[in-house]
Amino acid sequence: MLKVSTLASIPLLIVAPTLMAEPFNHNNAQVSYRAEHWALNVERAITEDFYITGFYHHTDNIALSPTVKAKAKILGAGIMTSSSIGHMTEFYAGANLVQSSISSWENGAARADETNFYPSVIAGVKLSANEQFEADFNVNHGFSDSQYTYGYLDSTSFTIGGKYFIDQAMAVGLSYVWIKEQDKAISWDNIGLSFSLYFE
Repeated sequence: MLKVSTLASIPLLIVAPTLMAEPFNHNNAQVSYRAEHWALNVERAITEDFYITGFYHHTDNIALSPTVKAKAKILGAGIMTSSSIGHMTEFYAGANLVQSSISSWENGAARADETNFYPSVIAGVKLSANEQFEADFNVNHGFSDSQYTYGYLDSTSFTIGGKYFIDQAMAVGLSYVWIKEQDKAISWDNIGLSFSLYFE
């Protein structure tokens, strides 16, 4: 019941769009895309130091083996804490409860679909020298108990990125995501684009 009620609360994270100008705002919604992976992420501040998150990811390319094709739908929610040093630096960390639904094929033959619940953790730092730019560096790890190993679910990923604020309510972003199990550290598939809306 706890898992169901936690995931069911995700729609409540989306709030009325009132503009807010504040560094490291934790009331936002973001859509992002990179190489067959697209995602919707939302944040809602609870207090000055805590905020809740919710996300939905869809991917068509998570298999590590060339003979396997796999796609997943990933739904999650969590709680984060942050601590600012002045107006330029924010450290953050948190944990999520994730549900993944995986469909996969090996040598063209379908394997049994999987649905798993598992935790994930994230930690990072945001830097902002002015109101127009924000840089973000983080590391994320999922503790999936999937029968098979998939790069998108079972690995540690490192992200470096930045946002440019068009105005107080909108930002566009560019990021690079490196997954530890990848054969190549440099790949066009690791580049992500995002669009964010900020609320009060």
